[in-house]
Amino acid sequence: MLGKLVYIIFVFGVLYACDAIAPVGIIEASNPNLKLDNGILLYKKVPFTGHLQTYYVDKNLKSDIEYVEGKKEGYEKHWFKNGSISMERYYIKGLKSGIHKAWWNDTVLKFEYHFNEKGEYHGMVKEWYKTKQLYRDFNYLNGKEVGRQRLWKLNGTIKANYEVVHGERFGLIGLKKCYTVTTNSDEVK
Repeated sequence: MLGKLVYIIFVFGVLYACDAIAPVGIIEASNPNLKLDNGILLYKKVPFTGHLQTYYVDKNLKSDIEYVEGKKEGYEKHWFKNGSISMERYYIKGLKSGIHKAWWNDTVLKFEYHFNEKGEYHGMVKEWYKTKQLYRDFNYLNGKEVGRQRLWKLNGTIKANYEVVHGERFGLIGLKKCYTVTTNSDEVK
């Protein structure tokens, strides 16, 4: 009998200690016990482990983000009101990793970013206008631009078109024109 009592006390002690170290479960983002402190999500002053969720008024899931020890770890997903996916991202120890995507609506892609395990852009980085027209087509290697980089205006004309070779840009980099405004005059030069 004494052995069984010791075992029960031990089990409850372990469960209580684990809960004090890292609460696990599903928490709604509006929970007043949540606090972001220096990039760490805390629940009741303890780094949060579990799923952070938000809901639409009709109680359908709006977002679900996985956390481990207060940092994003695993997937982050967001949905439109109709239930289709609006964004998906992946994290390792709080750093962006893998392929991140978002959509303007059910079918039109908004962006696709590729990251390495250090949270740096690595591979293609593309963005689109709502019209499905490509806005940005960049390439990265471990967080640094490499190769051909292009930007387009909404009307389809090229805004930037350059090549990055050994860290140097060659071509049209898309900088804005500089204007001189003189005081006491309406003239712009």
